[in-house]
Amino acid sequence: MKEVNLNISFASLAIAIIILGIFICKGLRSFADKERVVTVKGLSEKIVDVDYANLTIRYAVGGNEMGEVLSVIERNNKKIRDFAISKGLSEDEISVNVPNIKDKKNQEYGSEMNITYRYYATVKITLISNKVKNVRQFEMDQFELFKEGINLIKQDDYYGEENNKTYTFTKLNDIKPEMIKESIANAKKAADEFAQSSNAKIKDIKSAHQGQFEIIPTDDALKVKLRVVSTIEYFIK
Repeated sequence: MKEVNLNISFASLAIAIIILGIFICKGLRSFADKERVVTVKGLSEKIVDVDYANLTIRYAVGGNEMGEVLSVIERNNKKIRDFAISKGLSEDEISVNVPNIKDKKNQEYGSEMNITYRYYATVKITLISNKVKNVRQFEMDQFELFKEGINLIKQDDYYGEENNKTYTFTKLNDIKPEMIKESIANAKKAADEFAQSSNAKIKDIKSAHQGQFEIIPTDDALKVKLRVVSTIEYFIK
């Protein structure tokens, strides 16, 4: 009798182990299926008009008398200010910096034989405005200032800088939601196309990452390209 009971116990244990194995197998398969993912990227780009201008110009003045140099600077500043106003800009949109004046005769490593002028001055004038078309017109017509005897210089000639003008877009927050929505929709479209081609179906989102917004110059100085990429991982089955 004891032997019969023992056999029944072993049989029950064996059945239990088999059933447990089946459930474990199904669980592992379910877990593996859930971990099948596809990673896709969604792009959104938009060309917009700039709404902010920050243009810097510089000019140089040389002379052997300090008073002469200062007088030329005053005349040049007035000419540039009047020129900017003639292009539709206002006084408060024009910023004139203090001149940077060097006395070459008193320079430690200077040599009087190589000095053309004793005093050499550079002056920086900045136009900051949301009248981007007016600033652009000023920039395009700078040749008129040369004709007035103003020696304009490039920033990179003396300051090692290349970007002496800036036109940009400041209302990015107003357009962000629309572009994020579009980038997510494009990512979903890419995921659906992948699933269709691989006989699978898209399920829930596993993870999502929104890239930084980029403001990229275009061939038109008054237009910029906005760009954002969303990266999304979807579960597939």
